[in-house]
Amino acid sequence: IVGMKSCFEYSEAEGLETEWSAREWFVVRQAEIQVSDDNVIVPCLKMGVEAREQFLGPNGLEDAPLTRPNHPLVKYAAAFTQHFDLIAERKSVVSQLREVAKASIMAKFMMESGIHIDEAWFGVGEALNPSCCLEVPQLWNDRACSKIRVQDGTIMKAEKGDDNVHSVYGGVDFGIDR
Repeated sequence: IVGMKSCFEYSEAEGLETEWSAREWFVVRQAEIQVSDDNVIVPCLKMGVEAREQFLGPNGLEDAPLTRPNHPLVKYAAAFTQHFDLIAERKSVVSQLREVAKASIMAKFMMESGIHIDEAWFGVGEALNPSCCLEVPQLWNDRACSKIRVQDGTIMKAEKGDDNVHSVYGGVDFGIDR
């Protein structure tokens, strides 16, 4: 999106002295099932992105319960959420994620409503053999910054605080358990 900053651009504006790690979550903010005039159930939802700063816990990186509102990834998540529909139009993976969320919400509605589905529906279509691996994709991006000090024409060993890393990880939470 023209004019939309990356989280690393927000971080540069804040200053590169602070090292941080954070996770962005694609989340369903609002979901409902509507019934059309001709009695078709239609899933409707609003998605967004949330950010959680991470800290090193006993089991590795863990999401912090609260993240400061001026964190670079929080600013990026707010901008992404504001432009979510436009981004989904331009990036098929975001559009596909939204469609999977709709299917999940529809499945939850059907299960909770006790809707009976005739067995014949489960045999519609051909069985497919996936042509790709079935691993859940992971998103991460690290950006390292360091200061180079030269003394008398020699590059000096970095001192503490001369370098830092900004790390971004990703995940999805459809909130089906709510």
